[in-house]
Amino acid sequence: MTLSRSRRAGRPVLHRRALLASGSAATVAMSFASRGAGAQDTEFTIMTVGGTWGDAIRKIIAEPFAKANNLRLVFDNRPNAQQLAALQASRGQPTIDTIELGGPRMGQAIALGLINKIDQTLAPNFNRVFPKLRNEYWAARSIAPWVLSFDKRVFSKEEVKERGWSILTDPKIKGRVAIPNFGWMGEVWLNSVNQAAGAGYDRLDAPVMLARKVIKENGGVVMISNDQGMKLFSTGEIVVAPCWSGRTLELQRKNVPLDFALVKGWNPYGLGFGVVAGRANQALAQKMVDFSLSDGAQLAFARAFAYVPTLQGLEVPSDMPDSQIAPSAFDLAADLDFSEIVKYSDASLERWNKEIVG
Repeated sequence: MTLSRSRRAGRPVLHRRALLASGSAATVAMSFASRGAGAQDTEFTIMTVGGTWGDAIRKIIAEPFAKANNLRLVFDNRPNAQQLAALQASRGQPTIDTIELGGPRMGQAIALGLINKIDQTLAPNFNRVFPKLRNEYWAARSIAPWVLSFDKRVFSKEEVKERGWSILTDPKIKGRVAIPNFGWMGEVWLNSVNQAAGAGYDRLDAPVMLARKVIKENGGVVMISNDQGMKLFSTGEIVVAPCWSGRTLELQRKNVPLDFALVKGWNPYGLGFGVVAGRANQALAQKMVDFSLSDGAQLAFARAFAYVPTLQGLEVPSDMPDSQIAPSAFDLAADLDFSEIVKYSDASLERWNKEIVG
């Protein structure tokens, strides 16, 4: 996610309204058309981020779907922070058929009326997705587990599981610990920890206190991106932090001595497509959502990124152990309602700026 940042005391201080406003005038990062064979009568526009992720969506989902439905594809590739602002700017005359969403952006899109409910008759795969990973408007195509990653030379997996997020305040790792920035995964992490503590979305006292101790008392670093987090782990500058399981496994393959634990409050962060409201191609967009949730598409993404499929009863091949999570692990997982989270985002951000990084 691209963020607009100012600096206070050497740490990022984010301004949510500024982020949204900056997106309204933003240019498209990358836009291009892809044509299949034969006559193409209908244009179909997909909004995602670009780069290798956008390329994977194009190859695994968009192009096969377009070929089957005789479509001309157009891609609106831009950073996450700009996407909803672009949809808001085109409200009433949208140019996008479907958008990939997850986390607070998904909740905000629902709250703003930017996406429609999923039509289960046109998207039957929707009902196959685990209930915790779908709502009336959206279903996760795959989940990227947000977990507690650690250096195996410093902590044992048993100790991390027992102590959970509190291990981030251990004095022996002072100056070698990190938490995610609010505008990246920080808001999701705070709410996941908060739910594990049994509190509501309007009272983040427990995670704010934890994050404050990590930063103010234990010399913690605020990570602003995947790339920064991976670099910090690779160089040994940090030895424990909330992180993606897939990124942890990627570093393992590069001989970085890391492991991860699914502690109480780990987050099954999902990504999936939503149907943009007000667009003429509603039926096609619903079918696109269904195709993206299909067995083949889910397994292809799981194999490419070590993500976890979301379909109940889907058999994951034995050569993909990194894409398998025991059903019992979800008993410890956060089950967040992002439509509720966004109601308190401004207040949560204010607490982040004043009490944690201020």
